[in-house]
Amino acid sequence: MTSWRYASSKSPGNVTARTIPLFDHYEYDNLLYTNRICPTLQIRKVARSKFDRYTKAHVPRFDHFCGWLNQAIGEQNYRWFLLFLMVHFLIVYGSWAMAAVLHGDAVDKKLLDPTFLNADNDTDLKIDYIAVLRYFCKEYPQIMCVLLLMTVVSVILGIFLCFHLYITAQNMTTNEFFKWRQVKQWHKKETQKIQLALKYGKVKSVFNGNGAKSGLRHLSNSDVDVACTGPIEEKPVSGSTDNEDIFDPGPIPKYIYNKGVIENFVEVFKPLSFRQEAIQRYRTTLEEEEEEEGNPAKWKAT
Repeated sequence: MTSWRYASSKSPGNVTARTIPLFDHYEYDNLLYTNRICPTLQIRKVARSKFDRYTKAHVPRFDHFCGWLNQAIGEQNYRWFLLFLMVHFLIVYGSWAMAAVLHGDAVDKKLLDPTFLNADNDTDLKIDYIAVLRYFCKEYPQIMCVLLLMTVVSVILGIFLCFHLYITAQNMTTNEFFKWRQVKQWHKKETQKIQLALKYGKVKSVFNGNGAKSGLRHLSNSDVDVACTGPIEEKPVSGSTDNEDIFDPGPIPKYIYNKGVIENFVEVFKPLSFRQEAIQRYRTTLEEEEEEEGNPAKWKAT
């Protein structure tokens, strides 16, 4: 409960017209992110940010909205979300301990030792684990229900934790993971289409160049809500039709935010907006604004 309360109380960060310098760390890849204005708040969208309609905030390095925490997960609280998952994954230890206690009870009562005579062929039958589980379900129904629940939750949390550790190692967010999957689907579809067209001589004209970036421009304008399991309403990947000119997608684009496993984890557990460079950039901008308005910053000497 402590980890839940702590994680749910931490802000993911909030991009406003005033705080843009604090969160403006990433360059635009001109694929998933382009330099444009947020249609909701009418401010510049910094790369990797997204407006979250549940919290009504523009979240930096937006990952997803977590229903468990009732909180958006972003740059400044993603580390606490990971800690929340890790702590709750310890429930697997509780499942193992409970199973060990039941196994010890079975050994003490020698439940696995009895043998029975098969009347059909006069052979001995040794009791199996299924029969022992049935016995425990009858004798300890509450304990068995709790064990089943803990086991199921352990598996789900284990898969969820592994997924987030994987995307953290790639310096991806949940939002970017599913968008990047669309990029790969689009690229595969367009590559197959041009290969078939060239094979059967149906090519009218081929457009080369920045194929993927121009063909997937709609992804940068997509503001689909993202929950724990991905986009709530994921739109299908569109491509060129048979009546259109053939589109050469070129090589698959490179994901530019991956800095290496170690640096990726450091970036999560020490967010860029908490580092001195970002804070100084933010303070400098505020000082300049205060000077323009004729009100010197009161905290300048601190």
